[in-house]
Amino acid sequence: MKEKCIAVILMICMCVTGCGLGTLKKDSEEKETSFSNIYELDDEQVYVWKDKGYGDITKDLAKDKAGRDAFFKAPLGTISFAGKEEENDTQIPRIVWFEEDGDKHIPTVTDKDAILFLSKDTVPEEIVFERFADNGYSIGVAGMQADKGGHFYIPYTELGEDTYRYHIDPQSDAAALMAFEGIDRLFLDKVGEERVTEDNVSDGGVVEGLNKRKAYGCQFYTGTYYQDYQLSANVRTFTSMERFVSFDYEFLHANCIRLQIPEYFKSGYYLVLGKGLIRYVSSEDEGVYNGQATDDAIDWNDPIILYDESGICIYDPSSGIGMDEEMTEDSDEGVEDEEITDEVITDKKIAGGKTTAYQGIMEAGENSGRKNWKIFGKPLSFTPSNPIYVLKDKEIWK
Repeated sequence: MKEKCIAVILMICMCVTGCGLGTLKKDSEEKETSFSNIYELDDEQVYVWKDKGYGDITKDLAKDKAGRDAFFKAPLGTISFAGKEEENDTQIPRIVWFEEDGDKHIPTVTDKDAILFLSKDTVPEEIVFERFADNGYSIGVAGMQADKGGHFYIPYTELGEDTYRYHIDPQSDAAALMAFEGIDRLFLDKVGEERVTEDNVSDGGVVEGLNKRKAYGCQFYTGTYYQDYQLSANVRTFTSMERFVSFDYEFLHANCIRLQIPEYFKSGYYLVLGKGLIRYVSSEDEGVYNGQATDDAIDWNDPIILYDESGICIYDPSSGIGMDEEMTEDSDEGVEDEEITDEVITDKKIAGGKTTAYQGIMEAGENSGRKNWKIFGKPLSFTPSNPIYVLKDKEIWK
């Protein structure tokens, strides 16, 4: 009887912590995250060297020294894709969770800094930068989907016996949701007083607009039976957004290499080589960045890769798609300004979604009256003070 009780306890621990599932991984919170000496850095890890006004990384690499911290480890957090960190696997939701204030350890990178990688054995043939969308602080549930009636749920066992483990942060209080049996879907109807709809769920399937650390009464449903839980919005959630492959690095005559930051990068969060997450601040945003773990003044999720309304990729600088059109745009000069019309704004919304406008060429469809966009250049927020030039049937709007 005693042995049976121990076995049951072990099974419960495996469900709550994710141990043994092979899908979840968490950095140790007790390890140091910043260092002054290059020889203190761990092998097979990514670090950020912060320029503190010296402007020369070789001074921090050249000797065994102590003093100010110059090297900062890129943490991994809790992930839903352990063992597949560098794979381009879209069959499972790729989610990174940071509980409580774990996100404060994510190092910020600017063009003045450097991303370093250490390995005694190998030099990476390709450098994978996976960009993750910042969903802010929420409860520890992500990757929700909507049924045809607009009700949101996580696949629980309908795609596999423990599909839920890809959607629930086992290090948060939401781990209690892992105890259900015999259900295909776990629906979430309300958080606090707000019903869960497409208006407050991000593209990554995360409930938005919650206050950090606040506890919310959450109404879940297993079948038609309600299940009430009190969950805290103390989890910073990141969901996979874009993936880029680079081949540029530099030997530094030290025990690390410098990974070059692609020039087309925008401000955002990037998982480097599947090892750790960094916060990149572009030169355009460096002047407004507040230096904190969160900054609502910067759009961290502004897409780089663009798609048309059919889902076909039309711009991806890492693979060269759409680059010829971008060069053509740079050469266009001497056009006259016209007044913005409702038709132009509507067409921009068709091309860029609800709130985003794009620079681009708009061409008439061959067999329909609809307008097809051929987009190049980066997405821009459309405001009267931020004019966008759009070429339509040889006419220009500003």
